[in-house]
Amino acid sequence: MSEKPNSANGVNRRSVLLGSLGAASALGAPAVIRSAYAAAPIKVGVISPLTGAWTVYGKAHSEGFKLAVDEINAAGGVLGRKFEIIMADSKTEPRIVAEQANRLIREEGVDFLAGTFSSAERNAAGPVVTAGNKVLLYPTFYEGQQQKYFPGVCNPNIFMFGPVPSQQVWPHLPYMMKNHGKKFFMVGSDYVWPRVTNAVTKKRLVELGGEVVEEIYIPFNTPQYDSVLSKIRNSGANVIFLSLTGSDTINFRKQFVSAGMKKDFTLWTVDDEEVVTSALGPEASAGTYVSFDYFMSIKQANNDAFLKKFRAKFGQNALMDTVGVAMYNAGHMAAMAIAKTGKVSTDGLRQGLAGLTFDKAPQGSVTMRAIDNQAILPSYLMRVRDHWTGTGDMFEQVQYFPDVTPATASCAHLPLN
Repeated sequence: MSEKPNSANGVNRRSVLLGSLGAASALGAPAVIRSAYAAAPIKVGVISPLTGAWTVYGKAHSEGFKLAVDEINAAGGVLGRKFEIIMADSKTEPRIVAEQANRLIREEGVDFLAGTFSSAERNAAGPVVTAGNKVLLYPTFYEGQQQKYFPGVCNPNIFMFGPVPSQQVWPHLPYMMKNHGKKFFMVGSDYVWPRVTNAVTKKRLVELGGEVVEEIYIPFNTPQYDSVLSKIRNSGANVIFLSLTGSDTINFRKQFVSAGMKKDFTLWTVDDEEVVTSALGPEASAGTYVSFDYFMSIKQANNDAFLKKFRAKFGQNALMDTVGVAMYNAGHMAAMAIAKTGKVSTDGLRQGLAGLTFDKAPQGSVTMRAIDNQAILPSYLMRVRDHWTGTGDMFEQVQYFPDVTPATASCAHLPLN
């Protein structure tokens, strides 16, 4: 990764470049000027949750993109230019995301942005990337695109690399209903992703003959769940459909097990990937169902190669997840889009990403659908093994669909590009 140098002793990149240009002018060598300009890095502003409630996801989030940039730069960059990452901490605060996005665009002069984590963060970045006319590559599993949330979605400058409920949940509803029951109790964090995800899931569940007996939304950083557990115990539900996030899902799950309720309900979560499951430990997590587009343990040749490189850079015990892999894919696909169009610009990225396929994605081939900037992805349903010892034996694969096409976005203007 190309590092951003700091000023020292009055010398910085700008003064060195100006000095080089002055020397070139004195020598009458315009080719040198063109060469210096061509070598300028492609600057990417990466906004990751390095502190705050979603710190549990932050390392994989940023490391996935860093690995992609290392690979891109080792291969010579794009159009003769290396990528340079400029990091920003979202602090898990939408307000901070808006401030950081503005800083990266207006002060740092980045060519495009990658990251943000939650839907609330992405929605906060939406007006900024619209006003600044910059692309945002968004990595997280999310609720889908509805026009009322524009410009956080339905935005030609925002590309979605994570799954929506029609990819993450819908393919696995028939299996869960057949094997574990048709009555669902929904528990989620109190913000847009759980609420809309549950609404979309409930619609499909009812179409298949199921029902939601109750749904509850919990404020962030809730310490105790006694009242929620009591409602679940008396609900008559078969399946607890969980969309809590971050530290809240860990607290809830541990209290759920301590209350002795694990044997009475099937728990299906759309949040607990390797990082969260590792934090829970075997006792609290065993038997849980999880659905995503990526797991470290999937049997894919691409994944084997990816994990070898990832561990070589970040250590044998480093954890990767769906969001980190989406950041990795986003980095490579941005480079492919720039190479395809020959332009480092917002229009070039938009044109290049539309319909682009990345065959080397760790989870299997990924395509960016042109009509609504939404990735076509695989979908895996996993069950957490009893007595697992690490990510290698954490999940057993229940079922897999190689390329799930998402429901079309509910946007006023399609295609977006």
